[in-house]
Amino acid sequence: MSKGLRAITFILFFIFGLLINLQFKGIIMAEPKNGATAKELAAQLELEKRENEKLMEQLTNIEAEREMLWRNIGDNLNNQEINELLKKRDYEFLRAGLVTVSGRGVVITMEDAPAVGELDIEEYIIHDNNVNDILDELKVNGAQAISVNGERVVLTTKPVCAGPTIIVNESRYPPPYVIKAIGDPDVLYDAIENMPQVAFMRLTNIRIDVEKQEEITINRYRMYSTLENSLKGLEVVN
Repeated sequence: MSKGLRAITFILFFIFGLLINLQFKGIIMAEPKNGATAKELAAQLELEKRENEKLMEQLTNIEAEREMLWRNIGDNLNNQEINELLKKRDYEFLRAGLVTVSGRGVVITMEDAPAVGELDIEEYIIHDNNVNDILDELKVNGAQAISVNGERVVLTTKPVCAGPTIIVNESRYPPPYVIKAIGDPDVLYDAIENMPQVAFMRLTNIRIDVEKQEEITINRYRMYSTLENSLKGLEVVN
């Protein structure tokens, strides 16, 4: 593959990602037009969502084409040095969470308490620190890959509260929160079940279910989130 073709591929990939980010920021930051009704704004948002879906699909196709081009470098040239570099790249991608992986592990489901008791209402809902405590415990006990509601956990991932929701990798999610972790199921299961934080949450009727599974798939980290995920969990204001 020529340097020119590689440069064009990179530029196209960068431009589509930039368009998606600019589109999202434009929708969130733009002032409503004078006299625009809620129905008109909702229709405009729906159009932007559909356009966002098209851009995401195009971005996915470009990523697939780029990967094919990289693979063809080694196959077509039968270059051992290039193939070794690609293997090293694949290994680093795995460590960085940039490839989809499957294996044994645990699935943890967290959900707010169904009713409020005598404690402060804040004690009956899940906060970002509750999620982060579990993520830290999974990492310490050898989890090789983790996701929260389908979002791959990487080095920079740190869920934060946003009202009644949490934001993970710039995408917003309401409860329940489903955490998947690949690793030794017995070790991970025991680690979570023995956490004092989990015991306290259960005392307030916050649901924490831990299940061992023989086959878990955790998708790769994506640099760009969909408009739908960014808006999920937002309240409608009349």
